[in-house]
Amino acid sequence: MRAPPRRRGTMLVELALTLVIIGIITAAAVPSARATIDRLNRKHATRDVVLGLWAARNSATLRGEYVSYVVDATHGRVRAISGNDTLFFRDLAARHGVKLDVTRDSITYAPTGIGYGAANTRIIVSRGGRSDTITTSRMGRVSF
Repeated sequence: MRAPPRRRGTMLVELALTLVIIGIITAAAVPSARATIDRLNRKHATRDVVLGLWAARNSATLRGEYVSYVVDATHGRVRAISGNDTLFFRDLAARHGVKLDVTRDSITYAPTGIGYGAANTRIIVSRGGRSDTITTSRMGRVSF
């Protein structure tokens, strides 16, 4: 008796079935991965905004002069400035792909660390249909 011939390689049906299964798994995983990337970028941008607010307030108290935190919502940039010096700068739109909305375009800190002239300010960082809100009080407190 003769032994049945051995198969070498895979059949076209097996290969097609494998590709269909990989396609189904990928289709389920891509939206989840996109949502995770959006969430991480939004969180990192929120931390950059808070870091800039902290830098502006602390620079005001350390330097003993007024320091402004300026939000350019049109271009998605934030910066802390004192006179002609730029103390902090982040291009959040380019770096994290987020959109900024703000109730006031600048916050100025007095040498005491207290907000000068304005009331509460809200900065909204959004990406992927979700957003984080950062609120600064006149006393200089930041919450998010």
